[in-house]
Amino acid sequence: MFGYIRPYVPDMRVREHELYRAVYCGLCKSMGRHTGCASRLTLSYDFVFLAAIRMVLEQVSYNARPCRCGAHPLKKRAILEDNSALAYCARAASLLTEAKIADDIQDTKGLALRARMLHPAARRMCKKAFPKKEGPGEKIKESLQQLHALEAAQCASLDDTADCFGALLSDIFSWKLTGAAQKIAAAIGFATGRFIYVLDAADDREQDQKNGSYNPLNIAPMDPESLSVAVRLDLSRLEAAVNLMDFTGRSELLGIIENILYKGMPLEADRVFQGKCKTQERHGSST
Repeated sequence: MFGYIRPYVPDMRVREHELYRAVYCGLCKSMGRHTGCASRLTLSYDFVFLAAIRMVLEQVSYNARPCRCGAHPLKKRAILEDNSALAYCARAASLLTEAKIADDIQDTKGLALRARMLHPAARRMCKKAFPKKEGPGEKIKESLQQLHALEAAQCASLDDTADCFGALLSDIFSWKLTGAAQKIAAAIGFATGRFIYVLDAADDREQDQKNGSYNPLNIAPMDPESLSVAVRLDLSRLEAAVNLMDFTGRSELLGIIENILYKGMPLEADRVFQGKCKTQERHGSST
């Protein structure tokens, strides 16, 4: 959905890259199982990071097995078997997809028509994911309402709007966890959400200015150097939270998370602040 939380593949060890691909493919299978086949089209690499964090904090066992799929029918690939962390990430993805579409509907100058057409399908995915509405959907709605209120007021503070999105991802990362795991996940989600919001605002600044869409950086401009400092602070907070996690027996997951944190995310920030095109290929292939 976001596209900013990716690994730097050239620096990944072979076993780490194989597990990364297995988690991605496992998420795809899990989404088909828990939220419907159409939902698999919304899968993004960002959710591998969420899945890796949740697997460590939930201390779940994970196992990959060779399997064929529709995208790769000729050769078997290692695919992670479904577990509680994958199942949750698959369901959470539907909530974020629905939230993104609802946000697009607010933008009458952009994708509102297409968003309205897709919204019923997104709602069905959410209903299948959480039939009893026991998920973090209400928390997400609260954060989005606060964000929309700031946007409607033409809020000039990037910090305030980024905090709203940070709170949203904090709820996603930490849902149903308890104790120290909940606090760590919440901190990781908050820092990740802020990182994503700031990069997205910087990435879309020119386009938003052309079509008249809200962007705090068009109300109170910041130079790339100042934005880079803000992003590095969020990455420092993210690092501090990750360092509290117990990776005993999960060295490959540690390698994946550290690669994303120390290589992939900083490189993505550099791409944005250097003004490189969003559609430009980044870091090589992730699969």
